[in-house]
This record gives sequence, structure tokens and C-alpha cells, in this order.
Amino acid sequence: MRSLASSPGKGIQGEIKHLLEEQYSFVGGDRVQNMLIDVLIGIFQQFSRDPWNLEMGETLWFAVHMDEKPGPGKKLADMRVVPVILSITHEDDKKLRVNGYSSKEVRKYRVARMLREAYRQKGVLTQVDVAELIGVSAGTIGKDIREYQAEHGVILPYRGTIHDIGPSLTHKKVIVEKFLQNIPTPDIARMTQHTEEACDRYIKSFKKVRMLYEKMKLREIARTLEMSERLVQEYIHLIEGQEDKMEEANHVS
Repeated sequence: MRSLASSPGKGIQGEIKHLLEEQYSFVGGDRVQNMLIDVLIGIFQQFSRDPWNLEMGETLWFAVHMDEKPGPGKKLADMRVVPVILSITHEDDKKLRVNGYSSKEVRKYRVARMLREAYRQKGVLTQVDVAELIGVSAGTIGKDIREYQAEHGVILPYRGTIHDIGPSLTHKKVIVEKFLQNIPTPDIARMTQHTEEACDRYIKSFKKVRMLYEKMKLREIARTLEMSERLVQEYIHLIEGQEDKMEEANHVS
């Protein structure tokens, strides 16, 4: 594919090229500058959405990227974000109201829909994000999420579960619990609304923790596997619980 910056001319490419040549000439040579321009244009195009292409009821929002790793003292402003299109309102909402669902029940469906929409676009919303979008408190959104998960037996993909922060029960732990119950991966994926690939990835991570469990301390395992200490602790609880069950079974036999 030909570089966008290879044809100087006018437009945004030309403006960036002129800026580099005049103010940032120390940034490599002509080839490096052209590569940099292509990268900058790509980022601009990714984050720019034509509002006329949005459907009625949709809005553009910037969510934390699903692969962003939280760390001690890491601020939200320093994290990688991704633009996502969310359905603030939808035809389904009207159908639910017509069928007698209460405002609270409709809101819970809206919350679940928006979290899933963001996740499909590689973003994870916080409860505060959804609260601002819908116009209620973050506490209300947190309660809606907990009730929806309990009612439908699923784990919704919001930042607390995906990035293992806060008091949330992580989706990874739930998936591994089902694995330890000898539930097949396709069934686990269906029950937790994750892909089979994601489930397999979490199960492999658990197996790595189990392999290091008796050789390293919790903090060393977390550092070695680049996991949060909280997630490693959850996995260790599962390992110890499984060992206790095996001991009980041996005593009974």
C-alpha cells in the first residue's frame, strides 16, 4: 500500500509534513517522517467518526481499551482508550416498555447492552461511564449490574471484571470455577457469554498459577505471570478449595 505521506500536496498530510520539516526536522529523515505521518493519520481516522453515520439513539464514547493493564498509581488519563459507538436508546427498549417492563427493568437491559457493545469494540466501560451516559448514579448502575448478572446467570464485561479491579467477582474466576466442575469449554463460553478462545486463555492462566503455587509466593507468581495479585489470590483460593475437596473424598473412600 502506498504511503499517504508519499504525495506531499495539500490537506492534513501536507500540513503535518510542513510542521515536521519546520519545527521537528530532528525527527528522522524523509522516510521516517512519512511513516510517522501515516501512523498519525491512522490514529486520527480511528478516533474520528462522522456523526451523520450514527444511527438514531447512538453516541460516540471513549472507553478504556480491553487490553489495557491497570497498575499501582496508574491514572485513567494515562490509559489507552478506544472509540466505541453505544446505543443509548434502542427499539428493543420501546418493545420492553410496551410489554409491561418497568423503567428499572428496561434500564438494566440498557446497561447490559451498552457494556456488551463496548466490549465487542475492544472497549470496557466503567460504572461511572454508564452512569454519565444514562443519567443516574454510579451506585445505581452497580446495583443494576449485580441484579442483571444474578437474574440471567451471566458476567457482564465492565471494567471491574475485565481488569480485575474493585470488589467485583472476576469473570476469569467464574470461568475457572466452571472448568473445575468439568463443564466443557463450549458450555462455559455460552454460560458466561465469552468466546471459547477467551475461556481457554483464562483456563491456561489458571493452570500456570497452579503449576507455580507450591514453588513461589503469591507476589512472585503475580510478577512472573504479569497478573494482578488479586486475581492470583482468587486462583489460589480455588486451588486450595479443590485440594480440600480431594482430601475429603479420600477420607470418605
